[in-house]
Amino acid sequence: MSDARAARFRPGGGPGARPAGGPACSVAAGDVAGSTGPVDPVVRLWRPAPGIVLALARSDRVLAAPRVLDRLRPEERRAAAGMPPWRAAEHLAGRALVRHLLAGLLGEEGARGPVVPEPGGRPRLPGSPGTGISVSHSGPYAVAAVGAGADVGVDVQVPVPPSPRMLRRCCAPRTAARLTAMEPGPAALAFARVWAVQEACVKARGTGLAGAPWRVPADPDAPAGAWGSLRWCRLPRPAGAGPEPAALACAFGPPEPAGPSRTTAPAVAPSQRATRPGPTAPDAATPVPTAPDAPDPAIRPT
Repeated sequence: MSDARAARFRPGGGPGARPAGGPACSVAAGDVAGSTGPVDPVVRLWRPAPGIVLALARSDRVLAAPRVLDRLRPEERRAAAGMPPWRAAEHLAGRALVRHLLAGLLGEEGARGPVVPEPGGRPRLPGSPGTGISVSHSGPYAVAAVGAGADVGVDVQVPVPPSPRMLRRCCAPRTAARLTAMEPGPAALAFARVWAVQEACVKARGTGLAGAPWRVPADPDAPAGAWGSLRWCRLPRPAGAGPEPAALACAFGPPEPAGPSRTTAPAVAPSQRATRPGPTAPDAATPVPTAPDAPDPAIRPT
């Protein structure tokens, strides 16, 4: 990434910039455009707020950029070697993309430091504890976000037709009824817009599915909103990303320790966690947990 591009998203945001998590939540869709060359795989960069940067890329472009992959650590490559091919590609593309952003924020040394998971799965940088990071992948897309002095969560969802159970669990009754009456394609995209916001919020707080993302209110048509101390924005998807539609959301706010709070539900047992790909997979024969805040078996974080 060139020095000129990196300077566009160093922390601070220029004179008079509000800190991340303030009352404003504007999205500059054309803030920084990615190059089309082989070195930089990013399709688009956004700055939803000062110090918060998000990058969208196609995973195959990330994996075809040797200078970007060069920042991966040996333990990340070893972890991928034990995964199914599709999951290994997601893992490597997501980690390489977040390190690509970190190079602009922290420099090359900071971009190559270890990333360790918290108990709830939220990734952290021991060498830069004030920097929030988040990664998501769905279909052909990888998305990464970094936050200077802020918690951050990002999620991308390629639409899949939601089951009636998913609509009832994740949407307000009127929204669920409206999506049920829609054609399958538009309903799938509308639900993906809901779920992307919900998952971005619990990722930012480090709770994952234990944080009951379906409790996050998210109208599919709202461009932005709030959940507790977090702000969230839906982000536009550029035409250059490819033919597949996708929903993209970012949540950010002041740092908080990971764990249950007044905006999250009690943690669920590991045996109740989902393992199927895709948050909107059709209902399966697996029994539904009876606890009110247990996740639907079809839900899996991305």
